[in-house]
Amino acid sequence: MQKKTNILNGIPVYWKKSNIYLKGGNNRVTLGKDIYMHNTKIKLFGNASLELDDGVYMEGCTFMIKDSHVHIGRNSEMMKVKISAYNKSFIDLGTASTLTGEFDAKDNAQITAKRLWCTWPPLVAAKEGKIVMADCGLADTVIYNTDYHPIYDFSGKRLNYNKDVFIDDDVWVGRKTAVLKGVNIGKGSILGFGTIVSKDVPPHCIVAGQPARIVKENVVWAASEEKTAEDMFPINNYDEAAAFLQRSKNETDYQRHKFKRTCKAGNFLKAWWVVQRSK
Repeated sequence: MQKKTNILNGIPVYWKKSNIYLKGGNNRVTLGKDIYMHNTKIKLFGNASLELDDGVYMEGCTFMIKDSHVHIGRNSEMMKVKISAYNKSFIDLGTASTLTGEFDAKDNAQITAKRLWCTWPPLVAAKEGKIVMADCGLADTVIYNTDYHPIYDFSGKRLNYNKDVFIDDDVWVGRKTAVLKGVNIGKGSILGFGTIVSKDVPPHCIVAGQPARIVKENVVWAASEEKTAEDMFPINNYDEAAAFLQRSKNETDYQRHKFKRTCKAGNFLKAWWVVQRSK
């Protein structure tokens, strides 16, 4: 469906207590198959695009996008997620992610993840740079690539430029932590409760404290207590450590979920009205 340059491709199979609002020109919403949308608000404000792949589930979510692009990967589950993208920014959260929390990108920023699994709501915020996450788990952490406000000395020299953040595969980011700008976190590492990370973290170690310090090296963690793959010990290298974690994960049947459906004709009329009322 199209009006002027505002386009809506696709219709949710479940559409209740939700709306899509298009203002300004050159907005595009692309919905894959079997999209579930309940109590969700989607607002695009010009030169904006949102792409939801097949099987995305949204409950209590908000999207605010202006002059930017947001993509959510196939079979991702979103509960009380707030996504904001402004001024030529890009957010891409990968396939089969389990999401909650807030993701905020401003001023040509990028927030990307291969796959996220969030147990408590994180705050991930980028400005004029990147936050790059692989396949990793987040609790109620704060991740910044910026201080937001510039700081200068009395001569006019800026002291606090933005710096990119990189988080590798299988990192476990514990509760009440903060990952600050310029940090690289190595594969398989664990950030303890309340840790403040301002320097790089090597692979497969535990860090804790304010500021973070290494308290244990050559560690691996299991994703499930019921399935620990204990027969894989001893572990001799990082590749074996990654294989251990993968085997400890329980398989999800989320991709086989059958969503409830609302009236197909009613959904079509809602989609038609979204485009007709766009400004």
